[in-house]
Amino acid sequence: MANPFSLIVAGVTGAGAGGDLLTLPAPAATTTPYVDLGSLSMTLSGDGGGGQMTFDVIETKTPSGTTPWWRSGAVYDNARVQFFDSRYSATTPIFLGFITGIDAGLLENGIGTRATVSVSDADGWLTKTIIRSGTTGIKATSFVDSFTQGGATSTDRDHINALLAKVHTQVNDATTRQLLNTAVISGSTRAIFGGSAQTIGKQTFKAATLQSALDQIAEAAGGIAEVQYRYWIDNDGRLNYAPKEVAPSFANAPAEIVIDPASVQTGSAASVTRILSQNLTVNLDHSDIVKGIFVQADSVLARYDSNQTFPTAPTNDPYFRTYTGTYSRNGAGQAARNGPLPHEIFSAPKVTAKSDRGATIGSLARATIVSRGKPVRSVSFTIGGAKLSQTSNPDWSYGYSQGYALTAAATYTLVKAWLPGQYVKVTAGPLDLSSTILYIATVSMRFAEGGGTYQLEIEIEADYRRQYLKGLGVLIGAD
Repeated sequence: MANPFSLIVAGVTGAGAGGDLLTLPAPAATTTPYVDLGSLSMTLSGDGGGGQMTFDVIETKTPSGTTPWWRSGAVYDNARVQFFDSRYSATTPIFLGFITGIDAGLLENGIGTRATVSVSDADGWLTKTIIRSGTTGIKATSFVDSFTQGGATSTDRDHINALLAKVHTQVNDATTRQLLNTAVISGSTRAIFGGSAQTIGKQTFKAATLQSALDQIAEAAGGIAEVQYRYWIDNDGRLNYAPKEVAPSFANAPAEIVIDPASVQTGSAASVTRILSQNLTVNLDHSDIVKGIFVQADSVLARYDSNQTFPTAPTNDPYFRTYTGTYSRNGAGQAARNGPLPHEIFSAPKVTAKSDRGATIGSLARATIVSRGKPVRSVSFTIGGAKLSQTSNPDWSYGYSQGYALTAAATYTLVKAWLPGQYVKVTAGPLDLSSTILYIATVSMRFAEGGGTYQLEIEIEADYRRQYLKGLGVLIGAD
């Protein structure tokens, strides 16, 4: 396939430059694998939700005396997969991931194969990376191989940098670092941070996945700042960590979505791009709302706890927190919302007497309720089609994947791809969206034949918030 798209699987030699599997081989090159473009679909995720990709690789004839493409000597297990749009960037893919499965069968000719390849985005590598103490001396009193790091003034960023440094030492193969680059960026910083650092103090980690440790840090920081923290691996392989912030004043997606045909416009350096969408829907998920939690303190010391400071007499509910609570020691007060008060039970066996248990439980309550205290709103829509005569800026020859955004007052910027992490403005009054700016959580793409060329169809899910605490139920506190 011609530019701008290319698909590269590490170790697989395709017909295009760099092993591009979207380039069809010459008719005589029967052993060169290529991707059936109609089978290609992908979902990009910008908040750690987990993107994915599937495609079919066709090898018309398996090379005589050798093995199919997925068993060649240069193809590693969990091989890296990159999808590029050169109009966006020639060096940074818009999808980075690794192979999780291959389902292959013979072609009708009996001498070639069609293999359906399943791919997870790089966020999935966080569950395949273990952090551990790195020593063999485990105390007899230890139930797990745990380690403690930091001090009273340590921030969430300090802990993340320390964990990535540990991973860099313990997982030192170059192949892994194609998916998770843990090298130093500057000073001691190994990740890309947004927002402000939160002091969470000394932390104890058991041997677990890197994702589990990051959840612990995000939970602690979220409870202090009363915002939801999220993390993800970007398409350069760098860990990103930032709070979910209030939507900005200006959206930076390639186009605004409107439902009034009279509002549609091409956009330019002096005007914003506005387009109609398909399948515009809003979903409000009430199933996981939590407005009150009770924390089971699994310790004989619990009988000494209260939610009042000594010598004030304790109350009867030292471990109960509500959405509008005004408890001492960092209670969980939030803006009031109407409706019943759904409760949930959490277990916090690691909240020790060495820390202020009431404050720690208050942080757990706030971190839970800030992300689950109201319905999760998901806005979905699909865009497709293009004015095929328009091949300059924006280049719509492959669909409405580019456009001009109003990124600041009287500033219009050409944005060259729809990507997670952007913000999109949607104006659809009947759906309670009145020039509403929404965070883009996922972008799904596929190719569809039309008009003599392939057009990119994009499905967007906006305003979805990853629920770190859903089903977690355990707070591992500092000692």
